[in-house]
Amino acid sequence: MRTARWLAPLVLAAIALGAAAWLFTSVGEMHDRLAKHSSWLALVFLGIAGFLAVLAGLSAARLFWKLGRSEAPPAKAPEDIVRAAEIQAERAEGVINHVRDDLAKARLQSELSELRSDRQRRTFHLVVFGTGSAGKTSLINALLGQHVGKTEPIMGTTRRGEVFTHTIDGVDGTVSLTDTPGLSEIGAGGAVREAEARDLAARADLLLFVVDHDLVRSEYEPMSALARQGKRSIVALNKQDRLVEADRDAILDKLRERLAGIVAAEDVVAISASPRPTPVRIKNSDGTVQTVLEVEEPEIGPLQDRIAVVLGREGDALRAGNLLLRAHLLSQKAKVQVGRERDQSAQAVIDKFQWVTAGAVFANPIPALDLMAAGAVQFQMISELATVYGVEISSSHVKMIGSQMVQMVLKLGLVEASTSLIAGLFKSSLVGYAAGGAVQAVSMAYLSHVSGHAFAEYFAKGQSWGDGGMQAALIRQFDLNSRTEFLQEFAKQALDRVVNRATKGAKQSAGKDS
Repeated sequence: MRTARWLAPLVLAAIALGAAAWLFTSVGEMHDRLAKHSSWLALVFLGIAGFLAVLAGLSAARLFWKLGRSEAPPAKAPEDIVRAAEIQAERAEGVINHVRDDLAKARLQSELSELRSDRQRRTFHLVVFGTGSAGKTSLINALLGQHVGKTEPIMGTTRRGEVFTHTIDGVDGTVSLTDTPGLSEIGAGGAVREAEARDLAARADLLLFVVDHDLVRSEYEPMSALARQGKRSIVALNKQDRLVEADRDAILDKLRERLAGIVAAEDVVAISASPRPTPVRIKNSDGTVQTVLEVEEPEIGPLQDRIAVVLGREGDALRAGNLLLRAHLLSQKAKVQVGRERDQSAQAVIDKFQWVTAGAVFANPIPALDLMAAGAVQFQMISELATVYGVEISSSHVKMIGSQMVQMVLKLGLVEASTSLIAGLFKSSLVGYAAGGAVQAVSMAYLSHVSGHAFAEYFAKGQSWGDGGMQAALIRQFDLNSRTEFLQEFAKQALDRVVNRATKGAKQSAGKDS
């Protein structure tokens, strides 16, 4: 097929080049013959021969240029992309199975089920996207030919995504139209609704971006972000009935200029989803005249034609690519949920062992053994954190990295630094607890908290400390947890959970003994 496609242009090019070559090689001989009779005739012949030769060469070049332009690299077969989407969906399912929160897990499983169902159905997902006042719902109504969505001249009319089924002439399949909340809404819930709109747009096979003016930053930013995700878009300049022709054309030109490289020029069209009624003067039978408002029909033909062309030519590829993207986004969403749950569980582990450390140090009458007591507790904390993040780790490895952490704490002088911070708090607002082992207990609990978060970060990153190694991770966590407000709250909790209880228990024991 490729050889047959090239055959005709190659034959024509060969004929054109052969003719040009014959003219150039014959021009000398013809010139000598004609010059004997008339120099004027020789010049005319030379001009005609040169013109024909140049014309033949240009024709050949044009043929090859057109052929090269039409010979696009072969697109990846949609079947391959669909198969890749299936593999990605299987990976997403594996991550979803690790989600513990029942409600979150049910939502993710529902999205996965919808994704797999869409693979079997020939449905094209069109999502209508834009600011709240651009006329998204009016466009939905116009496309469907009936009023299914509420429209008002204020932003925020559409509160959540609404889906409608539609058919378009020339499109082999069902079109699912999704109306979305508007961008840049102010007031309660505006940011939440915008996040929902962006999430719905990310699931579109084809995006219909509705504007009623030149783009502003709040519109351009999400459009470019969706384009980077691979979203195919058609931009509809709505409310053209309110513009004079020159202004409409100027705005269209500006939109195409701003969206160069994001949206093709032919995919920027002007429409009127809900034209303003036209005042019409009517003369009554009694001779009186009254003015009535005549409802105008929507003007969306250019948009409907463009949707049909895009889906007819690219629909299968768009569906396949979007299935892959949705599977990838679902996998990422599941990973975020699993990560969030693991972080919450890790925090519970750290909280438990930091207070165990405080109790062990407070009960130990020999300050020199504080680090040893804290280190023994830390080994158990490391093991439980590894379990939280699904990491299999040997007891020897736990002892190795635990000992390295203790050495790093000593090397960086964090024992003295934390003791100084805690003692300062006691002097300023917690007077009365400076005696005994309270300062040491709270300081060791604080260091356990800092190192625990460093280990949580280590396991979350697949047993990697990241740039700078253990030292950088430890310093980063120390800095993040050294705010005065945090330290004050931490010290109060330590005193309430450990010191006060231990002191109260000691007094009760002494009372019983007496």
